[in-house]
Amino acid sequence: MDEPVSVTLYGGAAAVHHEQGQGQIAFTVTATRDQIAAGSEWAVIVTGNRRGTVGRGTITVDAPEPPAPEAGALDTWLRDHPAVAFHLTWNDGERSRSYSAWPAEMRAALGSAVEAARTGRFSQADDPPANAWKRASDDPDAVHTAFAPDVARALYIATVAHSLAVEIDRRVPWSLDDLNGDELETLLASSSLFGWNPEQRGYEISEFDHGWAAPAQPATSWAFLQQQRLLASSRIDTIVALIGWGRNLTHFAGPVSRQNFREHWGYDGDMPVARALAGTRYTGTVFASIPGYDAVRHYTAGCQGTAGLFASVLRAANIPVRLRSVSNDSTPHATILFLSEDRALSHGDDPYSLLSEGAPPGDLLIDLSTYEKWLGSTSKDAGRYIGRQSQALALQRLPPIVRRTHERDRQQGLAPEQSGVYALFKGSYFMAELLEARLWERLELARTAGTDAPVAAPYSDRWFEAESASATVTAGTAAPQPLDPALLGLWRNQQQLRWSDARPGAELSLPFDIAESGTYRVSVRFTRAPDYAVVAVRLDDQPATLDRVSLYAPQMVAADPLTMGDHTLTGGPHRLRFTIVGAHPLAKPDYVVGIDAIRLERLK
Repeated sequence: MDEPVSVTLYGGAAAVHHEQGQGQIAFTVTATRDQIAAGSEWAVIVTGNRRGTVGRGTITVDAPEPPAPEAGALDTWLRDHPAVAFHLTWNDGERSRSYSAWPAEMRAALGSAVEAARTGRFSQADDPPANAWKRASDDPDAVHTAFAPDVARALYIATVAHSLAVEIDRRVPWSLDDLNGDELETLLASSSLFGWNPEQRGYEISEFDHGWAAPAQPATSWAFLQQQRLLASSRIDTIVALIGWGRNLTHFAGPVSRQNFREHWGYDGDMPVARALAGTRYTGTVFASIPGYDAVRHYTAGCQGTAGLFASVLRAANIPVRLRSVSNDSTPHATILFLSEDRALSHGDDPYSLLSEGAPPGDLLIDLSTYEKWLGSTSKDAGRYIGRQSQALALQRLPPIVRRTHERDRQQGLAPEQSGVYALFKGSYFMAELLEARLWERLELARTAGTDAPVAAPYSDRWFEAESASATVTAGTAAPQPLDPALLGLWRNQQQLRWSDARPGAELSLPFDIAESGTYRVSVRFTRAPDYAVVAVRLDDQPATLDRVSLYAPQMVAADPLTMGDHTLTGGPHRLRFTIVGAHPLAKPDYVVGIDAIRLERLK
């Protein structure tokens, strides 16, 4: 232009920028996120000094995707997501209040926590928080957990801030926008973490609403999901992956008591999810002779603990999980509902039940219509269906526990009605149903076939029998040993590899082959006995010790598989090395080692 003009840009009704000049006018605009969000086009009006408006038009704003809220802009984001704001409910001791009714300082705290979560600055609060339960007239050994109001509020804010950060930054492929009100309530309401107890003046973990589990900090659960590579491309696949990992869990032993829980998890209250994920050592004396109790294990507080663990872990990925209690002979058990996927577990113990050994983790899930038929309020005998799905899979597949029990029944001459096999199934099946399924006929066919493998190929799971491998030793003798079925415990193929006449420093090498490169979870099933050694376990030529395991027990027993970690292995030959490093103080120092099998579970 040949005369001075004024150029004004309007984003919505507000002026974004004003510039004066003559001829070709070039300028840079600095705009806020709110101004960009006002629209993808801005109005342009050009005004001359003598002739008023001389031109108008629009320009396109380069904003390829909607901007995420900045610190302090959470209110703006929540106004665009009213369902999320409505279900952000905090019980302040008087009533549950949605976000709009929160005190200003609490809203500000959430805004700061969201920004911190988005930038990787996580809460440094204790995990688990201190148990603030005030004991009065209740049983001094009863298990109760409560959090002080300020501690509970901080945990709640950290938890929902993480959920909002995951949603805003699209850290998972699914969205809160896909969830209904019940599902949002399960993720975002403080009642999903704990409930207000007016007598305690604190927030209590309820057995029936939260399980026997103190929730983990969201950063703990999120890190676990990432480290274990459980986050998948969909909610259902992530759930299935966690069920698969759940096979590492070990049901606690002994009474539901304050002391016993403390001896399992080192916490004066319910099972802390953070410690169950990390693994703990049993510190009591009552179960010191039980196989595996002197090793680090992922102990869970039974079905109630597992339900609380699943809810806490999957909440970090914005997957809503609800515990539902079902009673069996007046004893409450926990089932698990995956609300957004219309799926459920018929018992919180199903993932680590020996009845489901080798079955695909996804096969443990039932749809909600089946759940309601079996375990819902209209079920005529819901107690009989607790754990029904793991029993159904066992009836179909005949896993090793069923076949070994049948072999023992045969040796004892037990009729089906008195058999151990019937005891495995009678919780959910009547004898007539088992006979109709030809259970004992099929067991006999499997026995005469001479294999202990499940009927169907196991999911990402392979066992290597130690006694069949070409083991080498630097000292002593390693040879197969048949074992008496009357002994305490059941061995695969009813035999083991026994290494004897060795001393500390000697090494046994056990080879195994990998068909395909990938990530595998490696476990070893040992035997324990009064004269057995302490061994260090290593993989291939790696110097690091995977675990140090005491094989002592007052009597000979078959131990549960011990996990030796997850490892990336190339296809081809590998080996586990077992080095004798000593003996338990109560052991007869003969330094014997017994190995039943190596288990490899394909993870990726």
